[in-house]
Amino acid sequence: MISPARSMDATKKNRYFEQRLALLQDGTLSFDDLAMEIFHYQAVANPVYKRFLELTGQDEKKIDSVCDVPFLPVQFFKSKRIQSGEWKPEAQFSSSGTTGMVRSRHFIHSLLHYEQVSRQIFEDQIGNLDSFQILGLLPGYLDNPESSLIHMVKCFELHSSPISFFRLDFQSLEAAIQQALSEGKTPLIFSVTYALLKMAEEYPISLQDCVVIETGGMKGLGREMCKAEILEILQNRLEIKSLYSEYGMSEMQSQAYGTNGLYRSGFSMRVLRREVEDPLGESLKSGRGALNIVDLANFATCSFIATEDLGMVHNELEFEVFGRLDESEIRGCNLLFT
Repeated sequence: MISPARSMDATKKNRYFEQRLALLQDGTLSFDDLAMEIFHYQAVANPVYKRFLELTGQDEKKIDSVCDVPFLPVQFFKSKRIQSGEWKPEAQFSSSGTTGMVRSRHFIHSLLHYEQVSRQIFEDQIGNLDSFQILGLLPGYLDNPESSLIHMVKCFELHSSPISFFRLDFQSLEAAIQQALSEGKTPLIFSVTYALLKMAEEYPISLQDCVVIETGGMKGLGREMCKAEILEILQNRLEIKSLYSEYGMSEMQSQAYGTNGLYRSGFSMRVLRREVEDPLGESLKSGRGALNIVDLANFATCSFIATEDLGMVHNELEFEVFGRLDESEIRGCNLLFT
């Protein structure tokens, strides 16, 4: 099937897919139909993805199922400009990392589009923003002006109360929590995981009246910890009753939220799994393996991303994340481009 968007210029194509995504959101268009439409567009309009298909011997005209779509290894966002069509980015999101580390770059055609998708997913899964006082415990991310997470949290301010950000100043965070409660607002804390664990160890206040969203990030921890262990520590030591986990990446515009280690994809996102030993093989709808992300909000860049995460896919909406692939397992994909 030839996408009707192919005959449009890039700006009109992006607007066209924004409208198609709205139809997906209200249930008048199926996820798989829109996914295949975007795939056939990106297979031609995205030079990096097109070359990837050529090098791996894939004929886009013969692909008519999401499970057969080749997924672009996420590490190409570090070395290539991933863009479908020619348009001027409004912003660039970059991954976090240590000094000297090559970071992923994700060019954003419309910040408003990113904000609308993020808000819709949040309110679908967590609640209306206007009922919360958002507090950001995000040390490290605050030093990255191109952080997609920081931008997302800041844009929520337009629909809630003014947001305060904190590094590791737990006393000031506690005062902000009490202030929000006195004003009849529910404190909602976005926090990297290691900061919450540090709070649990050094300043174990009760967060029973708060909604807490841990966003991952284990920098500075002395040992590896599984998700279940982390959640148990946080719930017990900080008395958290409403604890969510967020799954997102700078290379994506959609997010997933979950409880007890089980994530639920947003309306514009699905997760499939692939065999670790066969990174270019067919994607499967359930089971353990490496995770492939379909992010239809990424229509202007690449919607089909082979991540470096390992996990369990339960069904088309629910999944778990166990850890990361090591370099020896992903090296084969890296060699496709030099």
